[in-house]
Amino acid sequence: MQKLRIFPHIPLKVPRHKILKRLGYQRRENEISQRMMSEVDTWITYAADHIHLKATACIGDIQIDHQNKTVALKQSDTVFESARFTRFLGKADQLLIMGITGGQAVADEIKQLQKDKRMTGAVIVDAAASEIVDEGFDWLMALFNKELVRERKMLKLKRFSAGYGDFDIRFQADVYQILKMETLGVAITETCILIPEKSVTAFCGISKVTGE
Repeated sequence: MQKLRIFPHIPLKVPRHKILKRLGYQRRENEISQRMMSEVDTWITYAADHIHLKATACIGDIQIDHQNKTVALKQSDTVFESARFTRFLGKADQLLIMGITGGQAVADEIKQLQKDKRMTGAVIVDAAASEIVDEGFDWLMALFNKELVRERKMLKLKRFSAGYGDFDIRFQADVYQILKMETLGVAITETCILIPEKSVTAFCGISKVTGE
């Protein structure tokens, strides 16, 4: 495993079109008043104001066993079992492991809005926070990809997370320890749920660039 890298502050990007899509707004299908759109934008801004993106990430060498459907992190005891994950990684020989959080404040705001029965605000802030955190992953991947190019390596553009398909959520505990996510103020429950809400982990495969 390479040295763990900590990112105490990741620039916020607010993907308005993705947030609107998550909320079910399709420009060609739905009519939405200017007043309603103004309210949506106000809540999106409110969400962004309460998010502080922080992350940790590292790269590890891996051994993929396609027959037994396992992915072993070399120089560690961690072995992930998942047919879908092995197919996802293909011929990758390294793995980028990432963990990111939007922070406690936005999670608290969502809960308070729900408690106050301000459900419109709660739904919009929740959607906005999810998409902004997702954009944080994009920022991390772009950073690592620039560095990998110099080594004639390429980062797979798609991401994979614990709990997806047959990749058991219990592996979240291994990822949590590898990334030392407690340094970000993130905790993990006995059922491997990350706290606060809007804290996520993800993997990307890394392969050597072949040919000219």
